[in-house]
Amino acid sequence: MSFLNFKQFIKKIDQLEEANILMAALEFRVFTHLGKKRLTHTTLAKKAELKPEGAEALLNALASLGAIKKTGNAFFNAPDSYKYFCEHSPHYKKGTVFLLRENRDEWSDLINIIKNGRKLSEFGDDDPKFRETFTHAMHERSSNFSKPLANFITRKPVGKLIDLGGGPGTYSAEILNIDKSAQAVLIDREASLKVAKTIIKKTSILKRFTFVAGDLFKVSLGIEADTVLYSNILHIYSESENSRLFEKIHKSLKPDGRFILVDMFLKDNRTEPFDAALFSLTMLLFTATGRTYSFKETEKLLKKNGFGKFKHCKIGQGSSVIEARKI
Repeated sequence: MSFLNFKQFIKKIDQLEEANILMAALEFRVFTHLGKKRLTHTTLAKKAELKPEGAEALLNALASLGAIKKTGNAFFNAPDSYKYFCEHSPHYKKGTVFLLRENRDEWSDLINIIKNGRKLSEFGDDDPKFRETFTHAMHERSSNFSKPLANFITRKPVGKLIDLGGGPGTYSAEILNIDKSAQAVLIDREASLKVAKTIIKKTSILKRFTFVAGDLFKVSLGIEADTVLYSNILHIYSESENSRLFEKIHKSLKPDGRFILVDMFLKDNRTEPFDAALFSLTMLLFTATGRTYSFKETEKLLKKNGFGKFKHCKIGQGSSVIEARKI
């Protein structure tokens, strides 16, 4: 691993300027106001209720970044700006946009939280509106990994699959698309299941889904499951909380049943891979007890709860899979 030199160090910090320019564009719905039109800065300023001077500076900066284009005095969307960030586009990433805007304020508190600790009073009752939009964001992100994950899992028969805290059901849906005999039980909050049902309702696999709303620590998992999927749950909880869920999962599985964990796992040095190392700070900001775990400490916790025969698989952008068997 190479060190940052002085110029690279400064450049990383200067990228805050570019991030804030793009965040301002999302905040003022610039890409939506532009749509498929060509607008002057004065016209856009009226639509977005901005001062003309500020609108012109923002639009010119966005054009310089390549987020939009400028011809003469008119500004218009770049292809991806329209496709993913204009609210009128069928491909609009509303969940991702929401999460970017939400995270901006939280990250501004990083220095204070590192110094004084987590704001535990902020974690409690879950807001259904937040959860619904967050679940859309998770679907948009999970779509990038669903095929490699499903290919790894379906190399063997899936059988009865419990998708624990599976949110939009993106991974389960891809698994059932490949394994035509598999059945899935999706367990999550009611707001998340509402999104999952919307996504899955028009597909032929809907009849092979069962939806169960409830708290992961309280809801029954039943017995005789062939496979349990634990995707992006590990990092939300402390070691003791995960251990409670692992014990519960062990009881629900058939002998030699598969337990599939998807997460950003760290190497033993806790600095690699890059995305997983940075994710440690994300969990410090956004969870009451969560953190990222290394492969070794995760497998140690799995062994403690009756699992073994581990296999690993990378699925991209720092995310990996640990497959364990009930022994």
